[in-house]
Amino acid sequence: MNYIDEFKKNNIPFSWNELKIGRFGYSENEFYLQGILDDEFVMKYTLDYLSKNENEENSYVWELGSLFSPYDENEIYKLLDLIEDSNEKDLVSYYRWRWILVNNLLKKILDKDYVNALLEISEFWLDLKSPFDMPYQYQGVENELTPQEFYTEEHLSKVISDHKKWLEDEKEKLN
Repeated sequence: MNYIDEFKKNNIPFSWNELKIGRFGYSENEFYLQGILDDEFVMKYTLDYLSKNENEENSYVWELGSLFSPYDENEIYKLLDLIEDSNEKDLVSYYRWRWILVNNLLKKILDKDYVNALLEISEFWLDLKSPFDMPYQYQGVENELTPQEFYTEEHLSKVISDHKKWLEDEKEKLN
């Protein structure tokens, strides 16, 4: 899957900072995201960018583009961090990635039965370490839903509706 196309298609900015968070993940307070991209993706993106921007003045971009395989992860992280030079953008990049991943999750569960869809949604939010602002409640956690009430088509429909509303609300914060 080409995540950059997902960002573009959904009118969500993709910058060097999204590249950094996509490669190395994010972990701070209530928020967590595992790295999704690999070094090869970072290098392909960098070289593609430099081929279209031959007058780039940021020396860190050129330095990143000059790295050879096998890549040093620490060097890649350092250079991506220096290119943007602002860690306060990391949380925004996390939000952007999370929006893309939730949007993809909803597409991915369309062809699943309601039990497996709900299990996949639970697993998704567990992988993100259950951020406080997630649009999801696990069965029996801060609710009285029994498994028989939770694992139903009606409940899945409500969960999907909650996620779609959450996506709409979150989208406004991403630009």
